[in-house]
Amino acid sequence: MQEPTARLPQSGELLVLADGRRFVVGEIQNGMRGWWFRATAQDGSSTLQGNLRLAWDPQLSGWRPTANHTPLPPSIRKASQPKQRQVD
Repeated sequence: MQEPTARLPQSGELLVLADGRRFVVGEIQNGMRGWWFRATAQDGSSTLQGNLRLAWDPQLSGWRPTANHTPLPPSIRKASQPKQRQVD
């Protein structure tokens, strides 16, 4: 009987934070301190960039930060929205 292979995060997969916010992974690379990733909120309103250890959650069909470390707050920035100007 073969052992199942470890599941690895992939671009396009769901990332769910502890507060319930959901992001879609755009870029991801395995690093010494966890997975470095860049992700976008499902509604496109913000982006997330971080370096965390991630664990697969089969109930969500997505990734969650692991509980075995205390992550630093991720840097989140609002996606830039084009400003409209009124012509006088």
